[in-house]
Amino acid sequence: MAGNADLNTDFDRLQKNLVSPLDGTGRPRVVVVLPSFTLDQAGMTKIPGIMYYEERLLSFLHLLRHPDRHLVYVTSMPMPDHVVDYALGLVRSLPAEDARRRLTLVDCADPGPEPLTRKILRRPEVIERLQRSLTGPEDACLLAFNGTPFERELAVRLGVPLFACDPELAPLGSKSGARRVFAEAGVPTPAGVEDLRDEDDLVQALARLHATRPASGRAVIKLNESFGAGGNALFDFRGAPGPGGVEAWIRRVLPDRVEFATPPDTWDHYAAKFAEMGGVVEEFVTGAEVRSPSAQVGVSPSGDVRVLSTQDQFFVGAAGQTYAGATAPALEDYRLELHALASRTGRALAAKGVVGIASVDFVSAREEGGGWRHHALEINLRMGGGTAPLNFLEGVAQARLDPATGSYLTPDGVPLCYVATDRLQHERYRTLTAQQVLDIASREGLLYRDEDRRGAVFSMLGALPEFGKMGAVVIDRSHGAARERYRAVVAALDAACGAERG
Repeated sequence: MAGNADLNTDFDRLQKNLVSPLDGTGRPRVVVVLPSFTLDQAGMTKIPGIMYYEERLLSFLHLLRHPDRHLVYVTSMPMPDHVVDYALGLVRSLPAEDARRRLTLVDCADPGPEPLTRKILRRPEVIERLQRSLTGPEDACLLAFNGTPFERELAVRLGVPLFACDPELAPLGSKSGARRVFAEAGVPTPAGVEDLRDEDDLVQALARLHATRPASGRAVIKLNESFGAGGNALFDFRGAPGPGGVEAWIRRVLPDRVEFATPPDTWDHYAAKFAEMGGVVEEFVTGAEVRSPSAQVGVSPSGDVRVLSTQDQFFVGAAGQTYAGATAPALEDYRLELHALASRTGRALAAKGVVGIASVDFVSAREEGGGWRHHALEINLRMGGGTAPLNFLEGVAQARLDPATGSYLTPDGVPLCYVATDRLQHERYRTLTAQQVLDIASREGLLYRDEDRRGAVFSMLGALPEFGKMGAVVIDRSHGAARERYRAVVAALDAACGAERG
């Protein structure tokens, strides 16, 4: 299509002027923050209050530390003043009144489930408002949660480059594409098969995996383009017959043997999605202890790769695969090993032209002798669950990752850890206002204090009235202290509204 060809040409021209907004130079002077979850819609609808996740990228307000920089923040609905003021106040070194003058808020007045970028593209008046906020398009960029053809189109219509992965490179972040990148980078993965196209491929791959790993009790099935665990399912091999009959047995029992990571779902629906997207099958990794760490990398337009963070993720749900939060940095026993593997992956991505923030998910199994085996699972060519917590840590404490130790250090060398979640939730929390949450935490001595660099930072407070849900990053000097402080935060909020937990 000629239109698409022209758009791609214009986009490539704009990208030649891209400067990373995260490199600390203060350029570009205007950053349009686009917190649009332009992802598989079926997976997104399973997340309660997904629209309020747009508030998480307020964590990028620390970019306003540069006195000449202007931020333009776009949302589906207007953000309450108290939410914005609280987020601005978290950047301790930032004069709030001056920063507020350099922050422009734009909204679409649309609470619908459609991704934010698509809402913007359907509203010429919103695009015009954004264009007016660009004092110099030659010194601006679009900082997006992820890059799809919609973000590319918006960048071209605004006339600014996009700091996110070029959508033409999106296949590198599919489940199959990631396994190929890991293989090229020499990063180990679980035993498995990629590039599966349909149910027949899936059955044959499961049979092949069982033949090569007969001791494995379960396998993980993943849709190529799914978000989080929304496209994951577990298959149980228990009761499988000998090699001669295993394929026919799998075909017969498959619809009843899968356990979906994020129900509700049905086999017929899942099989149709598999035929549409394709996917992979992988061994379900086990060990004396199993952890799920991840690492974030930043890839600059010049191809430089920097490891931004590591974390140990924790999961909930019947299948134990729904992301609920993380502790960071990752376990000291292996965080530098993760650095090396993530850096190797980042360099492979940079060589293919990837730019922006990406994350690498692992599963790590401890052997009986005490060592750890790391298996790379996925590449997310977008911001992840660790992006906002890391930004909040930088905002309140100016802490950054020290590549020599893997610790987060303040400018004067104080190491910090945190527990983060975007699912601090209870039905009774609907009775709390954002100000009450802050008052409760402050009264109990749990709110973050710059004086001792400990305490809780809250986000997504706009989701409280409808969903009883918010995000929290609880910071302390050690993992144990951060977990204890997090439990105290939950107990204080529960006590204030009479919440009971099973």
